[in-house]
Amino acid sequence: MPPVEEDVTQKISDLEICADEYPGSSATYRILEVGCGVGNTVFPILQTNKEKGLLKIKPQTNSEYDPSRCFAFVHDLCDEEKSYPVPEGSLDIIILIFVLSAIVPDNVLEKMQKAINRLSKLLKPGGMMLLRDYGRYDMAQLRFKKEELDVLFTTAGLEKVQNLVDRRLQVNRGKQLTMYRVWIQCKYRKPLLSSSS
Repeated sequence: MPPVEEDVTQKISDLEICADEYPGSSATYRILEVGCGVGNTVFPILQTNKEKGLLKIKPQTNSEYDPSRCFAFVHDLCDEEKSYPVPEGSLDIIILIFVLSAIVPDNVLEKMQKAINRLSKLLKPGGMMLLRDYGRYDMAQLRFKKEELDVLFTTAGLEKVQNLVDRRLQVNRGKQLTMYRVWIQCKYRKPLLSSSS
């Protein structure tokens, strides 16, 4: 019996995505969480919003997983050959929490740009892409400058709503350890269609 990941991946590759019928096609609001791990983002969203018309795309490894409200699939963000199980222009929100910094460093900016370009095509006009990731000099690491992320998102045709640096001092009293943390938080919107188009 193939592992669950392989089974789900095979089912997705067998799906033919069309504008009328796809995972969540009947939902009134669609969220894609990329690189969602164990569900620290998705399950609070599902608990807060009980609307049946919400579709969240998420792995099914938690008891909170409800296939009528979630669709789980495995996808390599950097694999340009694999298509997403939703058509272009179908998503309201895309969430990227500590995802871009996890991309393998070879040609990393090129990989990130291609990934953001592909994801932005999935957004509806007015849809939002939300990002939180490690900022420059977080834990003595060279990470993202907010200007670098602005270039990635605007090159993909998105408009800046928010792009800020969140600096915090965290103290672990038990270990008497002080950590200076730096995160980047961004919101970018797909432009609304103009009346002339």
